[in-house]
Amino acid sequence: MKAGEWSLIAFASWEDRFELGFGRDLEEVEVQRALVFYFGDAYESRTRERRKAVEVVCEAGNIRCTMRRLDLDDPASNWRAVLDAVGEATHGSDRVLIDISTMPREVIWYVLWRLDGLFDRVNYVYHTPEDYGGGWLSRDPLAPRLVYKLSGEALPGKKTALLVTAGFDLERAKRLIYWCEPSVLLLGLQSESRFRRNIEAMNLYRERLQREHECIVFDLDAYSDDHGLAAVRGQLEALGGEYNVIMSSLGPKLTAISLFEIQRTTREFGLVYAPSTQFSEDYSKGIGDGFWGELKLARHS
Repeated sequence: MKAGEWSLIAFASWEDRFELGFGRDLEEVEVQRALVFYFGDAYESRTRERRKAVEVVCEAGNIRCTMRRLDLDDPASNWRAVLDAVGEATHGSDRVLIDISTMPREVIWYVLWRLDGLFDRVNYVYHTPEDYGGGWLSRDPLAPRLVYKLSGEALPGKKTALLVTAGFDLERAKRLIYWCEPSVLLLGLQSESRFRRNIEAMNLYRERLQREHECIVFDLDAYSDDHGLAAVRGQLEALGGEYNVIMSSLGPKLTAISLFEIQRTTREFGLVYAPSTQFSEDYSKGIGDGFWGELKLARHS
């Protein structure tokens, strides 16, 4: 990537790929400032060692590093904290790199919305793990919530269409579906089997959700150049403007980029986040491929 004044924004995790990915980012970009968000409460101690390692790396590289604590259960305060921190961390920078590898989708969308008012383009990277854990990954989903400033414009008299890009946690998806009670469910399944549990997980979606709901199932590839953007757009265009559309990313994090891009150009569509209360300490191991991209932004008023 080109040299210049770079800011790096990431989210702390206990996973290997947070620390290893951060190191990769610094090899690729000449970073002057780093902003690392992390969750408090139960997850603060779990990420402490990794955060300390990143601070040591930044100190050795003469990189100004800011750590900002967020609260899993308080989206309003998180929204304000992200807006303030991103504005401060990127002030004076020419370019921004967002490492979305271990960043919650809600925070990804907050960060992108804030940067949309500051930059005409941003770079992003997603580092896959070497593999996921063998047991449960996330569980005990909370009530879904519409995303600040990206909740869309629901029109009275229209039914709801919910588009979900599927991940490994079926219960999380089911909680989202019951919360939205959509007239139409569009279910995007990851077509490429990058990980051993993908085929089993996607087949489970086909079997369970198609039996319990009327849904339109389509394939997408989050790891393709457009991160499934064309596939999602095709399904939404087929609705013909007859529904209030809500979109949620539960699959690979790269689909969060695609859905943001759609919402940014079709403001009546809304984004919804489906949080979980528990994430496995054995969520993933190692670090795999890195997917790099650039997103052009249109400054919002």
